[in-house]
Amino acid sequence: MPTGSSASIEPRTVEIRPPSLREETTIVVRLAVVIVAVVGFYLANTAWDAEKGGTRTSGLLPYQILVADRAPVEQRMFRELQEGLLEAERVRASSGGWPAPPTLGAQGIPPFAPDPTAKGASYKWTVTRQGVFINYRGTPGVTNAPAWLLLIQEPVQDAPPDPSPEDEEHHRLPGGLLLHVSVWTHADGIDLSSHLVQAPQNEGWMQMRATPPALGAAAPPVRR
Repeated sequence: MPTGSSASIEPRTVEIRPPSLREETTIVVRLAVVIVAVVGFYLANTAWDAEKGGTRTSGLLPYQILVADRAPVEQRMFRELQEGLLEAERVRASSGGWPAPPTLGAQGIPPFAPDPTAKGASYKWTVTRQGVFINYRGTPGVTNAPAWLLLIQEPVQDAPPDPSPEDEEHHRLPGGLLLHVSVWTHADGIDLSSHLVQAPQNEGWMQMRATPPALGAAAPPVRR
C-alpha cells in the first residue's frame, strides 16, 4: 500500500442458517431410498446367484431323479431298460413296429427276460400304443415295489424335422426318425391304472436320469 494512502476494509458478515425442517426431511428420505435400493439390489442378486448355483449343481426338475442316487436294484433296472430300449429300437427300425415284451424276453433281452439271479420283485411287462406314444410298462408282482415305465414318443406325421441333438432323451433311428425316450418309476407300483401314460409327471411318476438335463430343458410337448 503506498505511503500516505489509507483504505478502510469493512468486515462482511455472513449468516449461516441451518436447512429448514422440510429440506432436512427431504435429504433424509432421499438417502433412505438410496440405501434401500442398494440393499434390495444386493439381496436380489445374492438370491439369484444362489438359485443359479443350485440349478447348475443339479439341473433337475421336481419330477426328476438321478440313477446314481438310487438303490442298486433300481440302478440295475434302469440299465436293463436302456438295453431293452436299444433292442426295441433296432426292431422298430427294421420292421416298422415295436416288439412285444414276450418277443424280447424270448431273445434273452433284459429286463423282459426272466433273470433268476435278479434281486427284488418280478415284473409283468406289457406294451401299449396310442398315436405317437408307446408305453413299455413293468408291473410288480408284489406290493411295496415300484412300477417302471419306458415312455417313447415318435414324431407327429408331417411335422417338421426335430433339430434336437442326440442325447439321453433323444434317440435317432437309422432311417432318421427322432424319438423322445425316458425312463420313469412310480412308488405305488401295483395299484396304478393300466391306461396309457402320456405325461407321467402329472400322474406321480418320477423320471430317472443318468445325467442332469441341460439348463432350460423342458419336457417334450404332449401331442396326440
